[in-house]
Amino acid sequence: MDYKTFEELLKINKTTVYRVSKDTGIAASTLSDWKNGRSAPKADKIRILAQYFGVSTDYMLGGSRAGLGSSLDSARIPIIGEIRAGSPIITNESILGYEHADVEDRDEYFYLRVQGDSMKNIGMIDGSLVLFRKQQYAEDGEIVACLVGGDSATVKRFRRAKKTIYLMPENEDYQPIKLTTDDFESGEARILGVACEIKIKL
Repeated sequence: MDYKTFEELLKINKTTVYRVSKDTGIAASTLSDWKNGRSAPKADKIRILAQYFGVSTDYMLGGSRAGLGSSLDSARIPIIGEIRAGSPIITNESILGYEHADVEDRDEYFYLRVQGDSMKNIGMIDGSLVLFRKQQYAEDGEIVACLVGGDSATVKRFRRAKKTIYLMPENEDYQPIKLTTDDFESGEARILGVACEIKIKL
């Protein structure tokens, strides 16, 4: 592996050796050994890093940038399938993968892989990746990731009528989820983020 390429990817993705080590499971000492020429990375580690940065193994080896696309100008955001413990705390166990997004502060965003078709009328089909900005409030009409009942995350349109909150589906086959402002004050329900973008892989 060309270590200069690795350092360039660190800079582009605004990350550190420590964070890469934590996210990939590759020991920081191993990365240091590569940097100082004490050892050479094996093919499986190169593949892990290539997937992590969203580039080809050829690129990691100092080869062509072909196919790299716009990822050089975007941040890597973790994809999670479940949200638990009251907030979008992202751990190695919860990460399904990574996707690039054009955002400035990647720590303020997460992707959620949507299951089901309750929001299909706005193009959010089963398997869609939805980018969310972390926040605990929403304006009327925004699409939110909301924790309901402590550990079950749902994606719905946020509607408020005085002290009543409706989480509205975008599919006539589903019923709204009715909550109150008291549910949010008690922690029974909690907004985790507001949707910014939908990505669908064909």
